[in-house]
Amino acid sequence: MIIRYPDLAALVLRLGFGLYMLLGHGLSKFNMLLAGGEIRFPSVLGMPPKISLILAVAAEFIACIMIIIGYKTRLAALPMIITMLIAAFVIHSGDPWFMQSADGGSKEPALIYMLGFLSIYLLGSGKYSIDSRVDSIM
Repeated sequence: MIIRYPDLAALVLRLGFGLYMLLGHGLSKFNMLLAGGEIRFPSVLGMPPKISLILAVAAEFIACIMIIIGYKTRLAALPMIITMLIAAFVIHSGDPWFMQSADGGSKEPALIYMLGFLSIYLLGSGKYSIDSRVDSIM
């Protein structure tokens, strides 16, 4: 007998990728935005650094919170997928595909995150989410 737990898998993916991105990347960018003063952030696709930072905060902080709680999960996963593709192919364009050492940059972390958020998009939020509660009411 094969036991399947797609709803639990959706929860684990949402919490795992959402919390790692939020705590490891989004929170520091959010604090950078709140601190004011000179913004030291890369200009992405010709946008001023402050606009690039605001878009990164929208994805890595706000969208991640939505993913963690399972609210509009598929919609929230889209900016994360786009952000990780930009991180891999624009920010890390000159870096190798795979990490060569612990302190070297590469496309690998961004692409791993992108695959996680793509999986969340494809799987959906599952029954342990606000999305599920809202759907059951309507």
